Amino acid sequence: MFYRRLVVSVSIGAASTLAAPAQAADNESANAALTIYEQIQFAILLEMDFGTVVSNTAGGVVHLDTSDGSRDCAGGSLTCTGVFNFARLQLSGSDANVRVTYAPSLQLNGPGSPILVEPEFVGGQGAVVQLTGGSAAFEFGAKLHVNPAQTPGTYSGVFTVDVSYE
Repeated sequence: MFYRRLVVSVSIGAASTLAAPAQAADNESANAALTIYEQIQFAILLEMDFGTVVSNTAGGVVHLDTSDGSRDCAGGSLTCTGVFNFARLQLSGSDANVRVTYAPSLQLNGPGSPILVEPEFVGGQGAVVQLTGGSAAFEFGAKLHVNPAQTPGTYSGVFTVDVSYE
């Protein structure tokens, strides 16, 4: 599930007031400004998929690394096969900066013990993405921690991303 927020900023500048002789009526003026952003829209272009992992009794880590576009099955105790995907999101809204936050971990559930996943985003938690021309696309990678003697089967889970204007 994805969250989005509408942020409205208001600034008011007041004229300087100096002590003045008493008058029957005195008027002061102030300026007001308002900026309204479009609501952030998003689309999931690709869902994260680690592919197929063959595990021996030792377990291990599968790393989807967005910095070089790779999938690494660490330590030789795991074998990765098949197609894999990074999560790819498309944002659209006002031409502005958007802060990206997300849960630091999630669990994939299936027939055996839950499997820990740690999402990774370029720039880390709270990174800022510029909606240039009102849109931006970005990817999430992750580290998947396969438990020793993990029960074979299909595992799945959901992670939450929160995007808000800065």
